[in-house]
Amino acid sequence: MGTHDPIAYTYEADTHCPACAEARFGRSPRGFIVEDATDSEGNPVGAVFEWDECPDGIVCGTCGGVVRDPWSNDDEDDDEDDE
Repeated sequence: MGTHDPIAYTYEADTHCPACAEARFGRSPRGFIVEDATDSEGNPVGAVFEWDECPDGIVCGTCGGVVRDPWSNDDEDDDEDDE
């Protein structure tokens, strides 16, 4: 996976890992997962990138795998645990 590739995809009102998205939609002739794909409700499939904010982390809605741990981009100190 390249540095600018999506880390997850959104469809069917949930977030899914790249492997499950590829299994569901395949790859386009240009090599992209879900290019121009729509879900069962007719909505376009969205992409989530490493730089997108995901405060609750990401768990795949298909396989249940952790795509991003909720603490992985805890860059700011919230002062709640400082006592």
